[in-house]
Amino acid sequence: MSSKDQKLSNIEDIRVEIDRVDNLLLELIAKRMELAGQVRKVKSGVRLWRPSREHSLVKDLAEASDGTPANLVARIWAELMSASCALQGTMKLHVSLEGDALKNWSLVRDRFGAALPTKSYPTTSAALAAAYAEEEGVAVIPAPGGMQRWWTSLCKGGAMEDMHILTGLPRVEESDWPVAVAVATADILPSGDDMTLIALKQPKAALDAGLNVKLRAESGEFALLSVDEFLSPGGAEIEALQVLDPSAKIIGAIARALPEIG
Repeated sequence: MSSKDQKLSNIEDIRVEIDRVDNLLLELIAKRMELAGQVRKVKSGVRLWRPSREHSLVKDLAEASDGTPANLVARIWAELMSASCALQGTMKLHVSLEGDALKNWSLVRDRFGAALPTKSYPTTSAALAAAYAEEEGVAVIPAPGGMQRWWTSLCKGGAMEDMHILTGLPRVEESDWPVAVAVATADILPSGDDMTLIALKQPKAALDAGLNVKLRAESGEFALLSVDEFLSPGGAEIEALQVLDPSAKIIGAIARALPEIG
């Protein structure tokens, strides 16, 4: 056999092995979807979307992937988790197209996959209101800052103060502040590597309370600060801050974005 024939034979062997691996992957995906269907029965009456758990899972997988790009890991599992959520219940996405509409859609697909029911809106306020009207609704809207002042409706006394900022988009990014965020009425839970978002009227009170904060946005009498750790909404830190500024309220927590290299 010539060296050329040997090379072709090796290529065919590799292709056969790739096909074998693909079939194994398909079997595992089918098994995962079967388990997701079982989760639906067990979690009856419980919120389906837990972004903190999703992020912890993807982070652990990316770190264990031995060189596989984090973006690839994140996108694969976005599709798997999206399909699982679609199978389990009534979660819907409500997407604001303010700004760069094409980029907004790209962010949504990278983070949530393509399986979930999705509706778009010309304004952030419309997307937020639509999500608020549904038990499992999730608004995907521009991150706070600049002209984006919608977050004040989540502040103490706001029209939607039971909604929370729960994750940032994109999931894989070098910046310390997201392009967009997902907002829902689900509980604020830790992922293991989070920043907490606090809205209040007296930013100096956070410093007086011993918190290491960064100013992220201002609107009217409110300021939005981030703290580089997870603070529980009912924890001692926020209670101490509320003594100094009764308007202080945790309006969300977002996991830090993963670095681009897995």
